[in-house]
Amino acid sequence: MNLKRLNLWETISSTLLTEGGSLGVYLEPGGLTLVQVRKGFAGTQVAHLERLLREQRNLDSLETRLQEIVSSRGLANSPVNLAVSRDLGFFREAELPLAAAENLAQVVSYELDRFLPIPAERLYYGFQVIRETETGIHLMLLALLREPVEECLELLTRVGLRPNSLEPGPAAAANAFSLLGGKLPASWLLLREEQGAMELTHIQGRTLSFSKLLRPKPGQRVGEALAAELRRLQEAGSPPLALGLYGPMAAAPEITALARQENLAVVSPSGFTMQGLPPEKDLEAAALPAAGAALRGLGKVPVGINLLPPEERAAAGSTGFSLQKWLLLVLVALAFLWVGSLVVHKRVQLYQVDQELAKITPDVRQVEKQLEEARALAKQMQNLRRLEQTPNKLKVLKDLTQLIPEHTWLFNLRVSQQNLEMGGMSRSAADLIPLLEKSGWLTKTEFASPIVTDANKLEHFKIKAEIKGPELAP
Repeated sequence: MNLKRLNLWETISSTLLTEGGSLGVYLEPGGLTLVQVRKGFAGTQVAHLERLLREQRNLDSLETRLQEIVSSRGLANSPVNLAVSRDLGFFREAELPLAAAENLAQVVSYELDRFLPIPAERLYYGFQVIRETETGIHLMLLALLREPVEECLELLTRVGLRPNSLEPGPAAAANAFSLLGGKLPASWLLLREEQGAMELTHIQGRTLSFSKLLRPKPGQRVGEALAAELRRLQEAGSPPLALGLYGPMAAAPEITALARQENLAVVSPSGFTMQGLPPEKDLEAAALPAAGAALRGLGKVPVGINLLPPEERAAAGSTGFSLQKWLLLVLVALAFLWVGSLVVHKRVQLYQVDQELAKITPDVRQVEKQLEEARALAKQMQNLRRLEQTPNKLKVLKDLTQLIPEHTWLFNLRVSQQNLEMGGMSRSAADLIPLLEKSGWLTKTEFASPIVTDANKLEHFKIKAEIKGPELAP
């Protein structure tokens, strides 16, 4: 039962978030690869993957099968993005003077024929600024052959698909690695083996620093050629910190060992968070660029290259997307209503508690008043008990007056708790100690200081003692 509920929830979430999902199409000389992705609450997953190999020179032979896929998968209203193999394009680094910065796009369009071997009217092209120096602006020019791309666009249009974007395959693969391979460093390499060479792409932030075919020299191993390229990048001040590998690769052990030696993190599609990617390496080489193109339909991508002119792009909105937004708004509204009902319920409970507190507040205040009175009475009782333990000073003074002889005079008398101290003068101070001890209410009687005799032969004394007996009573 729980599994059924989970599958139902995943289906609903996928439908609400992306409806038909997003479709990525990868064009290569051998045909088309289609990847449909969906994004639900459980994450992004491949909903459908299919590779269509052309049987003839043109793509018309794929139209029937492509129409079946569009109909069966409900892709007519899905966002579509097209990626094209580097076999059908060019990557060139160019430099323009700093003065071109004000109208850079116009200058690139004017100067394009100088950098590329094919006229601009036969290309879909764009550029990215790699860096600016004191001498000029360094650009990466990206171009795709217009004829095969237009053939593919016409085929897609006939089956009800109109792409929103057009990008080179390495850029689409780089987006797949960036979005699915975890957090990658600012500078990293993307590597794929292709017909005895290595397609090597350097990603610097959100730009393609370069993308080229790395061909080992005669007698040189692939790892040695890659090591030389790593040294060149380090000397240029942009050393890569990670290496992405995809597709079939005979030199994978050698390249992986080199990456460990150079402290490069190795990333491969096997560790991606998206479910449904093919485990077969030969299919992976085409599926990954198609998946990267499809991810453009789910949100912003790091490498945002789009070589398709604005007038040829599909409209930003559609009926399906509008329905999706309305469903999401309804879902969000219901969620807010549910949360709001909980808040209202809590407020009602708090109001009821406040009413109960208001009813018992007078009684509480009366109890507090009685407690204050009880504390005051307890304090008074404590003071009375303290007084009970204090000697009766008048009685002590009266008894001392009766005890001391007439030739003795007291200058000071201090009574505290159970102690007594007195000072004065007498004709015979030594006789006072036994006299006071015999009183019955003084004990431990002794001189507190030496006796001093003045000129009149009177002895000045200071006596201390402890009080006991009835003098302790008030």
